[in-house]
Formats: sequence, structure tokens, C-alpha cells
Amino acid sequence: MTEAKKILYRLLAKWRVIKISEILLFGVGVSVLSYFIFFDLWMAFVVLLGLFVIGFIYVKPWRMSLEDVCSYVDAHIIQMQNSTGLVLKDEKDLSVLAKIQQSKISKELGAHKGEVRFKNNLVLWLLFALGCSVAGVFLYSLGFVGPNSSNNTVPEDEVINFQLIDSVASTIAAPKIIEQKVSVQYPDYTNKSTLVTSKMNIEVLEGSRVNWKIRFDQAVKEVLLQKGDDSLSMVLNGDTYSASVKADYSDFYTFVFSDSVQNKHLSDLYVMEVYKDEPPIIRVEGLPQFSSFDYDGPQVLEFSAGLNDDFGVSAVAIVATVSKGTGESVKFREERLGFDTSFKKNSKNQNLRKKIDLRDLKMEPGDELYFYIEATDTKRPRPNIARTETYFSVVKDTVTDLFAVEGTLGADLMPDYFRSQRQLIIDTEKLISEKSKIEEKEFNYRSNELGFDQKSLRLKYGEFMGDETESAPAPAEINETSEEGNLLAGYTHDHDGANEHNLVEDEGHGHEHEHEHESDGDSEEQEDPLEAYVHNHEDPEASTLFANSLKSKLKQAMAEMWDAELYLRLFQPEKSLPYQYKALKLIQEIKNSARIYVHRIGFDPPPIKEDKRLTGDLKEIGNFTKEENLTGDVAYPYIKKAVARLEMLRLSPDVLMNGDRELFGKAGSELAARAIAEPGKYLNTLQELKWLSESAKVSVKQIDLVLRGLYDVLPDQKPLPSTKKGGNDKINELFIEALNVE
Repeated sequence: MTEAKKILYRLLAKWRVIKISEILLFGVGVSVLSYFIFFDLWMAFVVLLGLFVIGFIYVKPWRMSLEDVCSYVDAHIIQMQNSTGLVLKDEKDLSVLAKIQQSKISKELGAHKGEVRFKNNLVLWLLFALGCSVAGVFLYSLGFVGPNSSNNTVPEDEVINFQLIDSVASTIAAPKIIEQKVSVQYPDYTNKSTLVTSKMNIEVLEGSRVNWKIRFDQAVKEVLLQKGDDSLSMVLNGDTYSASVKADYSDFYTFVFSDSVQNKHLSDLYVMEVYKDEPPIIRVEGLPQFSSFDYDGPQVLEFSAGLNDDFGVSAVAIVATVSKGTGESVKFREERLGFDTSFKKNSKNQNLRKKIDLRDLKMEPGDELYFYIEATDTKRPRPNIARTETYFSVVKDTVTDLFAVEGTLGADLMPDYFRSQRQLIIDTEKLISEKSKIEEKEFNYRSNELGFDQKSLRLKYGEFMGDETESAPAPAEINETSEEGNLLAGYTHDHDGANEHNLVEDEGHGHEHEHEHESDGDSEEQEDPLEAYVHNHEDPEASTLFANSLKSKLKQAMAEMWDAELYLRLFQPEKSLPYQYKALKLIQEIKNSARIYVHRIGFDPPPIKEDKRLTGDLKEIGNFTKEENLTGDVAYPYIKKAVARLEMLRLSPDVLMNGDRELFGKAGSELAARAIAEPGKYLNTLQELKWLSESAKVSVKQIDLVLRGLYDVLPDQKPLPSTKKGGNDKINELFIEALNVE
């Protein structure tokens, strides 16, 4: 690059800097003026940045080129002979005459480069910026802008009201508030801007920083911020008093200041209500609580999850646990799964989708999957964690365990289908709840199907009782009963005679049988000596695998199942439920009776010394005495004491002592706990009680207002038992004396 071309590049950069400087000076002037008006540094920066961007787009300094610089130089320097553009061209493309002219122009440009003066308005915009700054300072000094301006005046209903609490009237005008401001700086994780307000009753997030600023129209001695039982001295910065606290819990606060003659002034009572950061809300759609899959079929779970939080969710995961094996050999494997949809960190609302293939989790037949969704919000330092309920999925096992008795193993008295009665109850309750939503035909069909299931269950229990078949009576038995005249005896369930073995045997009937046996003794077969040792399958009472103590309970359960099946067949599942519950209860008792209990290891007392037994020797025995005063917790003790003291002051108003102020302060702390929950009901009472705790003298009107509120706080007292003395009558006394004489 030739020297002449470098000069042109430097002139182009200089021209662009001049244009950008003009834009910047204009923005600085306006932003400085806005700062003096609003006293907000961030607002001034935003104004400067906005005006600079607008001016930059309007002037378009990036469009200035070397050709524009050459045209400007040709127009203002005569020696260039309108040939400055030759400097930009390559010598190879020029003729001999053009090359001579290019060399001449390059020398002239180097000699006259200092004479190039770009027209600009830098001085004008600099004066504009200085003028805006001077105008802002002048208006601020006069009070037209800034904290004293009308833009920052506090509304009449929000001004802090102070009351003189000293007994001596002030000889000077009480100071007044000319500026009051509360700024709430939310925690960083909320990404919320600072809230500035003139209202003293505020509602803030837990962990926020609250700053108060107060300015009076005249000098005061000291300003205190009283929050609950704590007093915080406000710091004087210039002519503004400020204080800052961290909002950890809801409380009431007030301001107290002393004027130039040491008179104390107390403000109204204000509330600072602190609310907590709520945990995330998780909504799961398209996912049943329990799902099962066949091993040779698809094993896919698809669902969506909606996340909502007041300040954003920082993390979300699916916590899944795979269970393999049974009994003591069970193994668990936990995994944290992500969603298929991309998760937007710190987002307040979003919907996520997930597709879980159980085959990817290497699940085999019989394995179970337990999982739940866990979400964490952005709260710091301890985030809120929310989780859903647990969802279950299982791959059906292809192997079925059969009940059997091995020669070397004990009998398994608790088969799997003992649990099916509970499922029948669940299905019956579901049918009852859906009665109004389905047609009568479907209702009757489902009720009849449940009756069939109840029958199947009863037959299963019958097998364990030894009822191997439910066939009809033999023809011989039918003919025998027919000869007696009862043709239906073999087909009916005789409830009247089925329980005869539990009745008391009739003596006459017993003797009659004795005679029959005696008469037929010759024809009766000889008793089998092995009968007690043989497992007779023909006898239902002997064929059961249960002990005798469980037979009666199992029979009762089967009887309840009879009645449950009856009402299900009659399409009355409501009447069937009580019998099903009774059957379930009996089954549970049978299950519990089969458990094995180990003797508890406990205290073994020392052996009794036989030589000292029954001797009455008490020398080595000491006495034990215990004294204990049982006193219940008294509700609102300081409020009760304050009520008693106020009743005395009401009769004879007097100057309050230090002990009275301390008592009223403690009573106010007890009342504050109730007032936070119900501020509209107890706030006035708390305000009056606060003034009493700070005042030197009270009035009867104030006492009545406080007493009315305190009596409303105290709970109703329960009447205590006591003796009642009735009026004595002369005739009754004479009558009692006559009775005593007799």
C-alpha cells in the first residue's frame, strides 16, 4: 500500500470518529438531564444507550468510503486537480500519462494532508451536553427536580403519621416527612428488579433485603426502626435516615424519633408480610399408576409432565428403580433419567415428554420398575424440591409357581390366590361408583361376572378344605331321599340342617342311637386300627392341609362367600360388600395365624432368695418419694396481666411506670402473633397497645380501646367446679335443728 493510500484511510477513520462523537455528545447531554430528573443511574444509562443506537443508525457512519474522502479532498484542495481518485487505482491499469499524474497527486496529498478539515458540529453538541448538565444542577438546587420535586411527593394517605408520646407539649413545630421510600431487593435467583414504593405496609419474599429511607423537613436527634422486640438505629447519610433488614419472617414495625428538644414521636404500626417461595408443581398426564406388559409385546411408557414454579425450575429428573429377583435375592438398581424434550433451565412454565422403553433398562420377566419425577427450583441456598407419587410398571413373569408338597419340604399354607378377595372388593366398589355412568345391562353383566369370580375363589378354598369335587349327589342318595318324599333334598343347600353338628346333642336321641348300635353290633364291621394314621381323601374333614383351629375360620369365610356371591348374582353389589369384607377379615386371620413369632428378648428378673422370702425384713429397702407440680400452660399470660393492670388504671388513671411499659410491650409481642394472621382485626388494638408502652401518661379512652381488643383475644374460660351457697331461710334452720335433736 502506498503512502498516499494510507493517508486516505486515516482521513476516513477521522471522519467516522467525528460523526460518532457528535452522536455521543447528544446522548450524554440528554442522559445527564434525565438523571437529575429521576435520580436513577440505570435509567440514565438506558437513555444514553438508546439515543446512541438511534443516532448511529440515522447517520450511518459505516457507509462512508474512500471514494467519499477523495471527493471531499478534491472539493477543498485545489492542488489535487480533481485527481485524488487516481491514488486508489492500481498502476498496472493506468496509462503512462495517468501514472505520471498519479505520482504527482500522491506528492501533493502528502504535502497538503494537514489542510483537510471535515465540517462538524462537535463544539455545538459539546455546548449542548454542558448546558443539559448545568440545567439539571440548577433545577435540582431549586427543588424543581429530584427528591423534592412534585414527581416524588408522597400521597396523602401514605405519609407516615407520628404522634407525640411525651407528656409535655412541644413548643416547636413537629418535624414532617418530605421523603419516604421502601426498596425491596429480591434474591438474585428470582431475577426480579428492585421494588421501590412509598407504602409502608409491604409484602416481600422470604430472604429479600428491605431498605427504608426517610427524610424530614428539619433536623432531628435520632430515628429508630422498632421491629418486634428489636430496635434498629437508622443511619444518617447526608440528610436522609436509612435502615436495612433481611426479611426472614412476618412482623410489625414502627418508627420512633426525637426532635431537637428531645420530644419523642411514635409513628403508626405497619406490617411487613413475608411469603415463602413455593415448591414446583408437577402435573403428569397420560400415565396410569400401575401398568404391566407382556414379555413378547411392546414395553413402552409414554407420558408428559408439566412444570410450574413462581421463579423457575433449575433441574428435573426421573428417578427410576429397577427391582430384580424375589425374597432375599432381590436386587435394586437406581437410575436418573432425563426427558426427551429439551429442558429450559430457570423457565417458569414448560411441558416435557418422555418415552421409556423397558427393554432399554434391561428388564426381564418378573422385574419391576418404580419411578417418580423430581423437580428442583432456583431458590438459594436451599432449593425447594418437589416430587410426584410413585408409578409402578412390571414385566409379566412367564413362569407360574405351582402349589406342591415335597417329601423333604414343609407345606406352603399361603398360596398366591389368597389375596384375590381384596381385588374382588376393589372391583365391586368400582362397579358401585360407576353405577350411574353405565347402562343397566352392562352393570348386571359385570355384577354377574364378579359373582362368577367369587364362586371360583370359593371353590379354590374348597379344594384346601378337601372338597375335591362339587358334583351332584349320587343316584342312590337321590333315590333314598326320594323314597322319604323329599325330591329336592339332594339339590338344595339346607341351611337349617347343615349346622346340626354344632348343636347340643339331644339326650333322648343319643340314647336311641345307642340302642340301635347295640342291636346292630353283630352286623357292624370291625373298626379299622389304622384309621387314625391314614390320610383319608374321602373325608373332607380329614383331607384339609390346615390344622383344626383354622378349619372353622375357613368354613366361615366360605359361608360368607356364599352370601357375597348370592347378592352379586342378584345384581345387588351394595349388599354383597359387607360379606366380602367379613370373608377378607377371616382370611387375614388365617394368614396371621400361620406366621412364626420369636420370643422377645427382654428383662430377666433376678432369682428370689428363698431364705428371705416372707420374713418381713425391710432393712435394705429404701423409700421413694417424688414431688411434682402439674401446671398447665397458661394462654397469653402477659395479656392477662396487662388486662388486670389496665382495669386498675381505668379506675384511677395515673402516670405509667417502667414496669407497666415493659408489661405492655410483652403483651404486644403476644398480640402480634395473632395480628399477623388477622391484621384487620387486631391491628388497631396492637397500635394502641404500642402507644401505651411508649407513652408516659394514658387516657381512659385509650384504655377502653385496648381492653376491648384484648378481651376479644383471650379465650373463653371453662367454668370450674365450686360449692354454691344458697340463701338461709329461718324455717329451714328450725327444721334442721329439730332433725338434729331427734
